[in-house]
Amino acid sequence: MTELCFNTMNHSAYFGGNPDLPAQIEAAAAAGFRLFGPDLVSLDAWLAGGRRLDELVALMDSHGLRCGELAGAVNVTERAESIQEARHAAELAAVLKPTWVQVNVTVEPNRAVYRAFHEICDILAAGGARAALEYLPFTPVNSIAAAQRLVEHVGTDRAGVMVDSWHHFRGPDTDAELEALPVEMISYVQFDDALPSIGDDVLQETLHRRVMPGEGEFDLEGFSRRLRAKGFDGIVSIEVLSEPWRTRSKAEFARAAYETSRRFWP
Repeated sequence: MTELCFNTMNHSAYFGGNPDLPAQIEAAAAAGFRLFGPDLVSLDAWLAGGRRLDELVALMDSHGLRCGELAGAVNVTERAESIQEARHAAELAAVLKPTWVQVNVTVEPNRAVYRAFHEICDILAAGGARAALEYLPFTPVNSIAAAQRLVEHVGTDRAGVMVDSWHHFRGPDTDAELEALPVEMISYVQFDDALPSIGDDVLQETLHRRVMPGEGEFDLEGFSRRLRAKGFDGIVSIEVLSEPWRTRSKAEFARAAYETSRRFWP
């Protein structure tokens, strides 16, 4: 059965301020989520504030939540830095026990990158997690096929292709590529909608102008139907990155995220 996961990225310390993970945990549970997906920047802020990961796990447990993903965790660029990020993510994963750790490749996938990705997957596996490779339309790994080649290199026992609705609809792939992706290759889904673009600044669009599912221009009915038709029944992380929503309460954000998404994933 598909499970919806609350993703903390919209209120992340990445955007400044206090991410208030306890408030997000409470809001997610009250809204109906049973999975929680903290982002790495917010976790680092939690630890820098003198708190421990086991405190966070206890708080999640008390609200009936378990960790579905570790978001924004590893960026594959220069090898030494990427390996350091992977080791840090693996340490967090060993305590939080997420099903998936999000990985991005933002450089041209040459032989060195393939080797680094292989090593990163080994490191994450030692922490009890698998790599979810997200393709981004504004990076060299911008399509299902590009991500699939990297995942095939390491095997689906250690990695999978993450499908994000924003990146799918804003990228080069069509519905045909989505339909052709074997279900066993899919790690999990990040789900969101978007307003029509108002400029060429792709980062501005993806970081600040997403909207709740069903409130934008994406064909999310078709997107979810195609994934369900191939047998996908895994984690769906609701990742609505919206500047207007950052000024509203976390409880209201969590309710809207859950209620607008549930109908697409019965």
